[in-house]
Amino acid sequence: MNLKLVKPNKKYLPSVYEAVSEYQKEPSEFEIIAVSKMIVAAENNFKDYFENTENDSLGINLKSGYVAHTVFWLVDNDIYIGTFNLRHSLTPALAKIGGHIAYQIRPSKYRQGYAYEGLKLCLKEAAKMGINKALITCNADNISSYSVMHKVMLEYGGYEDEIYKEDNLMEKRVWIRTEN
Repeated sequence: MNLKLVKPNKKYLPSVYEAVSEYQKEPSEFEIIAVSKMIVAAENNFKDYFENTENDSLGINLKSGYVAHTVFWLVDNDIYIGTFNLRHSLTPALAKIGGHIAYQIRPSKYRQGYAYEGLKLCLKEAAKMGINKALITCNADNISSYSVMHKVMLEYGGYEDEIYKEDNLMEKRVWIRTEN
């Protein structure tokens, strides 16, 4: 593996289009907003996508209730593997559901260790931003994601916060130190 996190870049579009096709064929009930935006962008040949993700990172023209956030693509050599969304701060809502980091791996790369490695890379990016501990949350039914975040929490240090419950929703919440 030659993994790295990169800001979205046209260089990776051939494999991104392949991934978008995978996402459309195997939609996830846990799809993150950053991937939803990428799927829509693919329909428009990524017109405006790169500018919009850069503006989001700089906090320019954010929707009400949103915080500045950086979208990273996890790549292995020149192959797109998944998307990581790093929020620079938390609102009260994100402190319950969403946290600092959201991620999604393309279906053909499930269960190969990419989410685990990508999350560790994203924690390094969070540390560069001055985030000392990052909140990662997932739906209580998302066993795969919980397994990844729990494993990284044990490796880096941190703790599991109480489950957030609202109506029929249960969200597991883990705080992880950003430097191991």
